[in-house]
Amino acid sequence: MNLFEVEFKGARRLDMSGVLQGGVLSAALAVFAVGCALGRSQVKSLRDHQADRIQFGTVIPTTVTALNAVRSRCRPTGDHRVHEEEFHVYEVVGRITRVKREHDRDIHIVLQDPADPGEHMVVESVDPAFRGNVLSPYRDRLTAARRMFEDLQRQSQAQDLSDLRGIVVRVTGVGFFDMNHFQVGQSRSCVELHPILAIERVSAQ
Repeated sequence: MNLFEVEFKGARRLDMSGVLQGGVLSAALAVFAVGCALGRSQVKSLRDHQADRIQFGTVIPTTVTALNAVRSRCRPTGDHRVHEEEFHVYEVVGRITRVKREHDRDIHIVLQDPADPGEHMVVESVDPAFRGNVLSPYRDRLTAARRMFEDLQRQSQAQDLSDLRGIVVRVTGVGFFDMNHFQVGQSRSCVELHPILAIERVSAQ
């Protein structure tokens, strides 16, 4: 066997390894692509077994920047509350830079910190009528929050969700860690406010 044959066979082994790795990578990316629609749906809709431990009576005022700075929790986890932040309710003020409706009918909003435009995070309004969400013991809260979002849309005369970009809002919601699936506007810590409990327009900061 000459040197060329050794190099050629080595290259074939490398290529096959790349194919296998590519297959694993493709599968992982497929999971990531639907992560926001499928991941931790019970926690998102407050119908997990630990939701009654959330401290709804105490709202913690904070900022988008401060929530970016909490310890990063970007790995996939089960459909139950794992970290301390997921038992707390937070209030932030942010400028809307992106809005879209997800496959699970959640309204996905990216907020920018008015004091630091480089800092972003995701907040989401859950559809209380979508599938298992109707079973949430906190469905009334989810319904009230969705109505507040719809009121915001009407008051802003937004014909499309994208028309809400640039509006400054105050959002109250439950802490939630999403896995890193490369969504636009994700905080560095992967923390979100999900679900939103209240949203209202405020004067520009």
